[in-house]
Amino acid sequence: MTKPKPGKLFVYGTLRKGGARSGHLERCRLLRMMKVPGILYRTPFGYPAAVFDETSPLAVWGELYELPSDSELFIGSVDRLEGVDEKLFSRSVIRLEEESFYVYEPGPELRRQISDGNIIKSGNWFSAPALCGEDPFSFAVSFENIQKQYYRMKPDGRSEENIFLEGTVPVLVTCPHSTAHTRMGKLKRHEFYTAALGAVLHLVLGCHCLYANREQGTDPNYYDDCGFKAVLERVLSERRIDLVVDIHGTGNERSEDLFPGVGDEREFLLSAPDVLDKFYLVAEEYGITAGSADIFPAARQMTVAKFAAKRFSVPAIQIEISDRLRMPWRREEEFRCLIGFLLGFVEKVISGKMDRNG
Repeated sequence: MTKPKPGKLFVYGTLRKGGARSGHLERCRLLRMMKVPGILYRTPFGYPAAVFDETSPLAVWGELYELPSDSELFIGSVDRLEGVDEKLFSRSVIRLEEESFYVYEPGPELRRQISDGNIIKSGNWFSAPALCGEDPFSFAVSFENIQKQYYRMKPDGRSEENIFLEGTVPVLVTCPHSTAHTRMGKLKRHEFYTAALGAVLHLVLGCHCLYANREQGTDPNYYDDCGFKAVLERVLSERRIDLVVDIHGTGNERSEDLFPGVGDEREFLLSAPDVLDKFYLVAEEYGITAGSADIFPAARQMTVAKFAAKRFSVPAIQIEISDRLRMPWRREEEFRCLIGFLLGFVEKVISGKMDRNG
């Protein structure tokens, strides 16, 4: 009896969301992040290779996708992309956590190019030092080109509604409005490029990142009873987090580019009042106009920033970003400047924490 062929694919390198070849999976559906036992290697060619082994103490981070209806034709196109006929990669089937899925491992040609000295111990290609030198602008654009198909995609019970990217530094970036969401019975549009910016901070600096990946039945920045807050609560309970950076988008009605939200009396900053000083300092360095912290204090309803500070005593800042800076297709330089600001601000926060902790 012929075994049924998997309708899913696990990817861990350039096919991951935002990766150089992620556009090839536009017709697929991201189901969830997962770890598969095995070893991830850095190759000399700018992409990784994973050898899977259920007995391995290490694991490979990646994304599980559902293939389109023409799965056999589609997986054939991935074979060609991965150089299966040229023996660069080989395709196999893995069963894990009651899931069967395709994976690609190095073929004979590529195996000669990898060694124990090139192991990526974290198992996460997106946190590998080799990627930090890549252009985060291109990564963000590629990421959002995939993310946009989820703006209005309703939960289906099989896919994660919210994606958590595990990082290596104690800063959590949240993007609760990266898809459409409902507040007081009204559907509100997504805030484009917020998830992409969070993913850039994860990629370059190693921040944890949590973003909405399906239309939200309730607004995570307004209500407590929602899936996003449930994941947020778990992350804040199980990990050391020194700062929550909650990224949002606003219109361009005001002249300022950015607005910090830290509570009516700056109470969300708790023991880290210098975070606001660093926010304004780095904005000035990048020529970005930052408005008053009184415009969007993020204190009226149970915002993500308020939730982190009040419920978990974790310092938090909400950042509202004008549309002007979030339009890379029209204003590339402004978007690059925005990325530079966010990286500079969070890096200054991280370095300050390290200095105080010795």
